[in-house]
Amino acid sequence: MTSIIITLCFLVVSNGISQVISWDPSNFTFNPGDSYELVWQDEFENVGPSKAIIDGKPAYSPNPQNWAHVTGTSAGSRLSNFTDSIYNSYVQNDQLTIVAMNEGYQTAMLTSVDLQEFTFGVFAAKIKLPFGVGIWPAWWMWGHDHETGLNWPTVGEIDILEMYGGTKVPKYNDACSHATIHWNNESNTMNPVNNKAIGTMWQTPDNSSLHNHSLVYWTEWTSTNITIGVNEFVYFNINTTLPESINPVWAFTGKWPFRLILDISINSMPPPDNTTVWPQKMIVDWVKVYQKKTKLL
Repeated sequence: MTSIIITLCFLVVSNGISQVISWDPSNFTFNPGDSYELVWQDEFENVGPSKAIIDGKPAYSPNPQNWAHVTGTSAGSRLSNFTDSIYNSYVQNDQLTIVAMNEGYQTAMLTSVDLQEFTFGVFAAKIKLPFGVGIWPAWWMWGHDHETGLNWPTVGEIDILEMYGGTKVPKYNDACSHATIHWNNESNTMNPVNNKAIGTMWQTPDNSSLHNHSLVYWTEWTSTNITIGVNEFVYFNINTTLPESINPVWAFTGKWPFRLILDISINSMPPPDNTTVWPQKMIVDWVKVYQKKTKLL
């Protein structure tokens, strides 16, 4: 992928006062490059019968050929109660909406495991994020070893987008997107297990909340590199052989495909507070996967 970083943030000085103006990503069109072709997409059309009336309109379940629900409470730094309720995830108006609620911290996590899994390519989703303290939306990928059943972190994880809601800089900020990869730094088996992570973050040029924009969050995963960006901005790139690792790394070499995941989690560090607005919604316009064109002999 050939990517160009364009600064859409202009500094104007008037009467000795500097102002940041005019960052408008609304006209951005994502293009993975001429060497790629679209191999799969979900533009969230209505499938099957309506399951509920939400905001006065029919709501539909996500396409079961593409997505399954992860259900149950989560451990670690999450307070989430993931459900398969239509009120926590539904398709309407050609969009997927994931809803996090204050009541019991009910929310949704959708995964393409065993349905749509891919090895290498460009993975992109156009998303309008939720916001606020304790809100933790994510668009990510997780390896799936079908042969021997290896699990996380050995199979690898690519976090295309995480946002830790709030107003604190730098980490817990509605204006910042985080990109991270995880792998087992000690072994390509499950024993020993050491979660190694490398990541970075990107902040909107005008410090506006990501919630104010529908942006394309994407990654290009090849046999040699993982690159992550937002719209035309590239802010993460790493050699997938991971020479800083203490062992050769299988996770990103194509030994197994990766599933796609979309969710809103509820953070415990920090948890929601009295400033958090409910419900919170993550609105996805589309998810697309591109792979290298086949060369004709």
